[in-house]
Amino acid sequence: MIGAIVTLAACALMCSGLATLGNHAIAREFRDFDLRKNTEILMDPAIAVRYAEYRLATNIFYRQGLVLWTVLGLMIAYMVIVTVLER
Repeated sequence: MIGAIVTLAACALMCSGLATLGNHAIAREFRDFDLRKNTEILMDPAIAVRYAEYRLATNIFYRQGLVLWTVLGLMIAYMVIVTVLER
């Protein structure tokens, strides 16, 4: 059980880190970009594809991190409850 918790914690931390790096990459590549105002930037296929790839990868790692943190919290809660009830 401890091994599963450590593995989940490492994977959740890695996913959160990759999502953060993705957000930094988007902020660096598209500094003054606001999708509500600057829709003409998406007319260039190369820029539009790069932006979509960054957003997709960032969202995947963000959502995966959320799931892993939730499962980790549930496993820790289960372990604490079982430990308390055994005494």
